[in-house]
Amino acid sequence: MYHVAICDDDKVFISYIKKIINQAKGNKQYQFKIFEFCSGEELVSSFDSSMHLDLLILDMELGGIDGDETARLFRDKFKDAVLVFCSGVRTPTVKSFKVTPYRYLLKSYSDVQFLSELKEILEEVEKKSKEEYIVGHYRNNVIRVNIQNILYIENAKRGSKITVCSDCDEAKFDGQILVDDKLETLSVKFYELAFAHSSYIINISHVEKILGNEVYLDSGECLSISRPYQKEFREIFTKSIAEKY
Repeated sequence: MYHVAICDDDKVFISYIKKIINQAKGNKQYQFKIFEFCSGEELVSSFDSSMHLDLLILDMELGGIDGDETARLFRDKFKDAVLVFCSGVRTPTVKSFKVTPYRYLLKSYSDVQFLSELKEILEEVEKKSKEEYIVGHYRNNVIRVNIQNILYIENAKRGSKITVCSDCDEAKFDGQILVDDKLETLSVKFYELAFAHSSYIINISHVEKILGNEVYLDSGECLSISRPYQKEFREIFTKSIAEKY
């Protein structure tokens, strides 16, 4: 199910967008939970640790907290969600592009134009939803960690602890993101994660080379491969290199 928020001070327009969304999904088995907000303040006040959004359609001409500031607060909370601006007359600003919107729609569009745009927007939402994530937690916050950003995962007192790349969005929580699943479960679920030691699994996509019993990651870190895992880990790494080239 996709979680969609529409934030606009015109309730008639919100109803219109909901209708177009239902038309845009066509025969695809999209399921939506749509949240309606009439101001930036109302939208932002709904953010909490359990809130998840896949798509926000945001009016740029809101009173109070304007569209740019609402978008900034939204992007701080939802790093990977699809953001779509909608406006009657206002043109994009430098601030608008800093929050990486996917589309900028004009309210003057015809029904046909809106339908065409919403079809592409829903396809983008679907595409993003297929990216692989591990759901972890930091204190009282729920965090979606993209598999591609994970360097390795190690045993923790309860569950497992994730170490991520230094240049990704999740880096501010590095070393403090916990996941309830055990290493065995994660390695089965995600083929990129392979055992190098009984106490940690490594993301093969970040391995630069293997020398002896040591694994060198593209982060500059070096981890050891214990004897029971050396043969299988080398085979997985060799296979991943072959698939790349």
